[in-house]
Amino acid sequence: MNLQSSSGDFHPSPLPGANLLTFDIEDWYHINYPAVDFSLFDQQENHQELLEHTRQLVGCCRQRGLRATFFVLGRLLEKKPEIGHCIIEGGQELGLHGYEHELLTGQTPDRFKTEMERSLKAFHQITGDFPLGFRAPSWSVDEKNFWILEILESFGFAYDSSIFPLKNFLYGIAGAPMEPFYPVVRGRTLKLLEIPVTVFRLGSRRLAFSGGIYFNLWPFQAVRKMSEKQNRLGQSTLFYFHPWDLWKRPRESRRRLKAHWTSLHLGTPLKKFRLLLEAFPLAGIGDRMDQLKATARSIPLGKSHEI
Repeated sequence: MNLQSSSGDFHPSPLPGANLLTFDIEDWYHINYPAVDFSLFDQQENHQELLEHTRQLVGCCRQRGLRATFFVLGRLLEKKPEIGHCIIEGGQELGLHGYEHELLTGQTPDRFKTEMERSLKAFHQITGDFPLGFRAPSWSVDEKNFWILEILESFGFAYDSSIFPLKNFLYGIAGAPMEPFYPVVRGRTLKLLEIPVTVFRLGSRRLAFSGGIYFNLWPFQAVRKMSEKQNRLGQSTLFYFHPWDLWKRPRESRRRLKAHWTSLHLGTPLKKFRLLLEAFPLAGIGDRMDQLKATARSIPLGKSHEI
């Protein structure tokens, strides 16, 4: 299983200690808190603005000679394949982000498999290949659905990046492993590598800082210092962004989504993001798999997963 081919002569060589840069490509209405009827917006949205933002992100990565990982919804690859083509033709890694951004905590194994098959079909039509990686919508892998990891392994995924190793009122797993590991589920070590979101340990507390609303809340120098501390410990920082973390959602979104937090933009997040690109060597997950696997341990998931 290989990374999808890239176009032209764009062949970045990430430094061994590079941090990880990832994007979740979803449209402005793909939120889960509160729940949204995606089908209504799906009928009306042509995703052109999302495509333009994706092109800008791809161009930003190419300009700096790096390949990032873009996790895209299967429904978007079906409906707007130009998004997938833009990512692949820009020399970036394309992964899957579920089908239509529904929480996996509300799905059955059969439904998850059916939607995965649809997503993989759309992916293959664009790339002729199979994705290396997957990320669940809204970090919706938790203690009740570790069977998702088993299904991902059965489909042939090399890695998953769906575990948020701290618990808040929306998502996350308290005490989950904080470094890449091989999950042990029902007594069996999976071949699937799990790459959790990076959180910063401060005494007994865990602090999120490396993406989304958390990246917006922290001053950039704080983000930089926390990441540098991770690097001194020999660990990469996994950064994650959504287009709507960096650009404001359409003006009508606050009214139509009834979610005021979606319009929260503190300071200039796009400027802060560009500072990040200049501050660290960065790479996509696929390009760093050998290094990530080299230090990964097998860790049981369940009541005793704390490390």
